Parts: sequence; C-alpha cells; structure tokens
Amino acid sequence: MESKDLIKAGRLSEARKQLTEEVRTSPADSGKRTLLFQVLSFAGEWDKAERHLDTLIQQDSKKETGAQIYKNLIRGEKERLEVLKFQRQPSLMPRSPAYLNQHLTAMKELHDGKFEEATRLLNQIEEQLPPISGTINGKPFEGFRDTDVFLSYFFEVIVHERYAWVPFEGIQELTISPPTKLFDLLWIPAQMTTWENLRLYCFLPVLYPESFLHKEDQVKLGRMTDWIPMGGAYSKGMGQHVFEAGDEEVTLLEIREAVFKKSDSGEKDASSD
Repeated sequence: MESKDLIKAGRLSEARKQLTEEVRTSPADSGKRTLLFQVLSFAGEWDKAERHLDTLIQQDSKKETGAQIYKNLIRGEKERLEVLKFQRQPSLMPRSPAYLNQHLTAMKELHDGKFEEATRLLNQIEEQLPPISGTINGKPFEGFRDTDVFLSYFFEVIVHERYAWVPFEGIQELTISPPTKLFDLLWIPAQMTTWENLRLYCFLPVLYPESFLHKEDQVKLGRMTDWIPMGGAYSKGMGQHVFEAGDEEVTLLEIREAVFKKSDSGEKDASSD
C-alpha cells in the first residue's frame, strides 16, 4: 500500500516505518520526505521532523518561506510541552485573568495527586468566572469550557513561534478555517478578535498536548478523543479538543465561527484593570 493511503487509512505507525525506508533508499525524493516530515510531526518527534524540514530547504530553497511556518509551529509545540511539564508559565493574550495563578497551582496539585486541594482551588475559580455565552456556527449556547481540566478556560494558540493561552472571556469572535490538508488536523489556521479589538492571526493546536503518546493512531490523527484518568474525578484528553457548549459537546474542527457575548461581570472585570 502507498504511504499516502496508509495515512488516509489512519495507519500512522505503518506509514512512518515505510516512509523511513523509502527516504533512506531515495533521499532526493522530496515528496516522500515531506510525507515523512508530516508523519513525524503527528508522532511528536519534533527534532527529527525539523531535520527533514532543513533537508527539504537544502534541496529546494524556494520552500524556505513555507518551511519557516512549520519551524515556528514546531518551536511553539516545544514551548507547549514546557508549559505542560510546569517548566515555564504560559504566555497569555491579550492579558492574564485574575484566576491564572490559582488555575496553575490547581493543575500542579492535580499532577501531584493532591485532589482535595485542587478541587478547592478550582471551586474558587468557578465562583469568580464571568458567564460565557454566544453562538457557535449560529447556534446559541450558555456556558463554554474545554473538557480537559488543564485547559478548562483557555484556547491554545501559536502565534509566529510562541505558544500562548487566550481566556475564553477575552474573546469577541473566533473564525476557524475548514480543514483541507493533513496538517490542518494538527494545526488549524484561525483568526481571533479580542474585546480590545486585537486581531490575532494564529494557529490552533487541534490535538490535546502529548496526544502523540497515545497507542491508537486514530487518536494521534485527531479522529477520536480519549480520556485518561488522572485520579479523583479528573481526566485529561488525548486526541482532538472537545468543548462543552451549553449542554452539547463540539470538537474544535466543527467550529467555523464562534461569537461570544460580553457579560456584565466581564465588563466589570475588564474595567478594573
């Protein structure tokens, strides 16, 4: 079976093995090397993926501009892992919400198995959160959150080469491009408008952090989402982002346009800064 067909069939591990051998025997085949770069990216092998990207640029300098976009995304992914492992704090756009430190502390407590303390902190955050409402693809919702506890109140974005969080309460409008190619299942182009009328042209990571560690290729490709118990009542997502919009769940790639309403409490919080 052709490597492209293996990828379409969701047989990522087989495609990686086959493409590695094909590139080894035909190193000048840029098409095969490009596919291998893509597969390595879904596998979270960022350093190897970047080396193949460098080789593609050496083989054809015209590809350098496009390749730089992917280099930036890889750097953003590396920063993302540092945030996940509590090696650095996330950057916030357009600004940090009042509950950021509480949230990060709660996530560290969860990581350390201190579920009661984490729950106490998360309950405190819930008491100060402004209500989130609006429409997704024209359908109204009341209440919006990521179903992964680590990212409950934030969109993940990569702007140029920087990874950042954007609080839901800070967003006026989100537009997501329809996926048209393989890499759109990993990083999808989007435009955000904040309440300060800041427009962010960015990429949204489609998959939860470290989805590449999952044993199922369908999860690695974002075709399904799995939930890994963390202990207590908590779990983390692997695969495509899933959001609770009111009483319904919506995946990231199902969103074309989300329009958020600004609550009275949100306006009060914004004016107090």
